[in-house]
Amino acid sequence: MRDKLNEKPGDVQEKRTKEPRNKAITQQNLPACKPVLEKAWVLFIFLTISGICVPLGAPVEVSQRYDQSCLSSLADNGARQSYLWQNAANDSSLSCSVQLNITKDISGPVYVYYEIKGMYQNHRRYVRSRSDTQLADSGSSSTTSACSPLEYYQQNKSLPINPCGLVAWSYFNDSYTMQLQRSGRSTPLPVSAEGIAFDSDIQYRFGNQTPTNFNPEFNERRGGGQINGTPKEDERFINWVRISALPHFRKLWGRIDDDLKAGDSVNINVLNRYNTYAFDGQKSIVLSNTNWLGGKNPFLGIAYLVTGILSFLLGLAYFVVSLVKPRKFGDVSCLK
Repeated sequence: MRDKLNEKPGDVQEKRTKEPRNKAITQQNLPACKPVLEKAWVLFIFLTISGICVPLGAPVEVSQRYDQSCLSSLADNGARQSYLWQNAANDSSLSCSVQLNITKDISGPVYVYYEIKGMYQNHRRYVRSRSDTQLADSGSSSTTSACSPLEYYQQNKSLPINPCGLVAWSYFNDSYTMQLQRSGRSTPLPVSAEGIAFDSDIQYRFGNQTPTNFNPEFNERRGGGQINGTPKEDERFINWVRISALPHFRKLWGRIDDDLKAGDSVNINVLNRYNTYAFDGQKSIVLSNTNWLGGKNPFLGIAYLVTGILSFLLGLAYFVVSLVKPRKFGDVSCLK
């Protein structure tokens, strides 16, 4: 009522409506590009995809499985596991040699990975058996309750394990010493364990506490290796604690700063201490480098190769069809 009293004779109220405004963008009248794929463009696209994907899919790494070859004289994994327990304190009995032949140049840094198949690090019980607070050295011993069944050594509450839990206790403990064979000469090939873990993990997730009651005995209760120094200092341990999502995984063990040339051979002395025989697992050692796409991945390599080959075959088939049964571009008779 008040609005009508204040309304002047010349005022015209705008009518409310849901109709879009009369502008090009709201009325969808903007100019658009509608490319038409001619046969030359289709062939070019297929061949370009092929040319990009096939080279990317070429493997650039060398690897060798060694869990069975190191104890090849024993009949089965049960016998190998027993041998491992009986000689756990005798490294000379667990030593074996592996040779990797370099078939193409690998520019440094060359990364050394260990690869395990058949170990489910993503199992719920395994994943939960850890204490991130304890690993970071930022809490009291009461934060270790999630570490069961490895919160205390032999269930003795006077012997707390640090770091506790199945994840830390099963720390991978095989080790490798390498010799480079080049032009008839053998020289030591140093492998660095520095700069192989994420800086954020080193800075925030791990502390400088001294391990206590951690894999102290060489017997069947031993889960894996001992930590070299403190958790923050042992970057191989940091990489191990980062859980893998799949049962077939590889973790970074070290870095070689030298280039490897085609024709070289790398002789590796392996201390085969980690027990994968209990679950019929497999162990391999891998040498690989990285590029702007990251590390080498067999799945990505296969995907690139398949995509590239299919693109090439589709392009070739399209080209043959266009030659055998050509048609005029824009032929309206094809619309019938």
